[in-house]
Amino acid sequence: MRSNEVKKGWHRAPHRSLFRAVGLKDEDFDKPFIGVANSYTDIVPGHFFLKKYGEIVKDEIRKCGCVPFEFNTIGVDDGIAMGHDGMLYSLPSRELIANSVETMMNAHKLDALICIPNCDKITPGMVMGALRVNVPTIFVTGGPMRAGHLPDGTPIDLATVFEGVGKFEKGRLTKSNSTNWSVWRVPAGEVVAECLPPIV
Repeated sequence: MRSNEVKKGWHRAPHRSLFRAVGLKDEDFDKPFIGVANSYTDIVPGHFFLKKYGEIVKDEIRKCGCVPFEFNTIGVDDGIAMGHDGMLYSLPSRELIANSVETMMNAHKLDALICIPNCDKITPGMVMGALRVNVPTIFVTGGPMRAGHLPDGTPIDLATVFEGVGKFEKGRLTKSNSTNWSVWRVPAGEVVAECLPPIV
C-alpha cells in the first residue's frame, strides 16, 4: 500500500501520532487509506446535500475494512456566477479542483479515491485530479437536477427561468404568466427558484 509510506516504521511515529489525533486506532494502520473528495458546499443547489452522500460513502468504506479520509473541493455555481464578473472564475475553478485532489491524495499518500462531484466544472476537475494521482478511483455523483412542473403539467427547469428573463426584457412575459413560475421545486434538494418580477 502506498499509504505505508506515511504509517509504517519507527520513523513514522510522528505521522501516526497525527493520525491518532483524528481518531485512528492501532488496527487502522494495517488498513488501506481511502480519500473521499467531496464537492459539498452550502451555496450550490447541486452540492448542498452531498455532505450526506459523504457520510454514506465513509460508512461503506469502513464496512469494507478500510479507513476513509474526507476532504472538500471548491465548487462554483455557474448559474449564480452568470451575468457578472463572477463567471471569470468558473472555468479556472476546474484547475483548482484538480490541484486540490492531487495535493490531498499525494501529500497524504492515500491508496484509493472516491469522488463525490456534481456540475460541469467540478466533475472534470476531479477527473483531472484523479488522473494525475493514478490510483483506483470511483465516482459517485449527486445526479442531475430534476425539473419541476407548472400547474398544467408543463415541465419547468432552471433554463426555463433564464429564458424567462429574456422574455421579461422583451416585454413578452406578463404579470399573469410570470406568477405561474412563482415557485418551483427541484425534488432532490427542495431548491426553490424565485419568480421573475411582473411586468409593470
